[in-house]
Amino acid sequence: MANQYPAILCHGLFGWGPEELGGFPYWGFAPTVPSPLQRYVAAVGPISSTHDRACELAFQIKGGTVDYGEAHANEMGHKRFGKTYSAFHPEWSQENPVHLVGHSMGGPTIWMLQQLLAIDYFRWGSNADWVKSISSISGVLNGMTSTYFFGCDEQTGLVPANSISGVLFASIELILNVVGDHFDRIYDYDLDQWDLSVQPGETLPSLLKRIVNSPMFRGKDNALYSLTIQAALDQNRFCQTHPNTYYFTCVTEQTQRALMTQFQIPEPLMNPFFIPPSYYQGSKIFEQPFYPGFNSSDWWPNDGIVSVYSQMFPRISGSHPVGGEITNNQKEFTPGQWFYQILNSTDHADIVCMPDVLNIRKQKQFYTEFFQRLASL
Repeated sequence: MANQYPAILCHGLFGWGPEELGGFPYWGFAPTVPSPLQRYVAAVGPISSTHDRACELAFQIKGGTVDYGEAHANEMGHKRFGKTYSAFHPEWSQENPVHLVGHSMGGPTIWMLQQLLAIDYFRWGSNADWVKSISSISGVLNGMTSTYFFGCDEQTGLVPANSISGVLFASIELILNVVGDHFDRIYDYDLDQWDLSVQPGETLPSLLKRIVNSPMFRGKDNALYSLTIQAALDQNRFCQTHPNTYYFTCVTEQTQRALMTQFQIPEPLMNPFFIPPSYYQGSKIFEQPFYPGFNSSDWWPNDGIVSVYSQMFPRISGSHPVGGEITNNQKEFTPGQWFYQILNSTDHADIVCMPDVLNIRKQKQFYTEFFQRLASL
């Protein structure tokens, strides 16, 4: 075994921590499979921006009161400081780094955290080598075309002011359908920086009304904008691929080519509530290019929520070397390059909280091999 650095697991959009939803596990079998690595499951803002989530993750690892940054807080219009956390890994440093693991929006969140460490954003004397590896699982590394399905503006990426309520409620309805009545057990969206903490006895509809009426979704400092291609272009220019860090992605997909067209359609076992956004992504033709060389059809294969093209590695801006697809029993990896693994016939939730019967064994095997790989680095 090459290392025993802890692995920190960061959930995606509308995700939750181990103390929420009555203990219903967001990460499926990941925290329980045999592994030489200690694992910590984080809980960051489920609808917060990538930047704010990265700051919250940083202070959960090191401990202390979340500092979003004075300039950022002033620009976005929220408080500079947030919750106070005890430390997962108080000795965190270049000599005692961590493995960062993110699902869905957790992918760009952990990558953003590494870049904040690289520029010593928190004034801890940090650098990029505080992170041994980054692993993005079903990660939104290049944005999601499904954000436009939910109502984000194709030209700007912003949520139109007259659509905030509809976009937010449509997104929540999707997650509610996926996880069922478990969702009713959580009302705290970790939005203290926006003065949106849950009031005693407050119902979910009441909280959502306050969120809709807040400044949060009228700008760029929220999850929906952070997941657009427009936001990913900026993040991929800002976040570097650092030479001493190992980068891995796990790509999930569950679509197939339609018989009479080039479009991609959901495979029969896809979670039924992912089918509408999957059809949208699998056939959407955008009128304008988001970046030079943009091709709508590249983005059609998907896992119900995120396209395969976006999950593989950062590719739409910036310079990010690619190591290639991981082969069976591959043991050697080069730091400073992105290596990807494809899980066919696996939708966006199969790899975490909602595996179908055929994917339960696959998920256990995946995480067992996954943590063994991290321990061997």
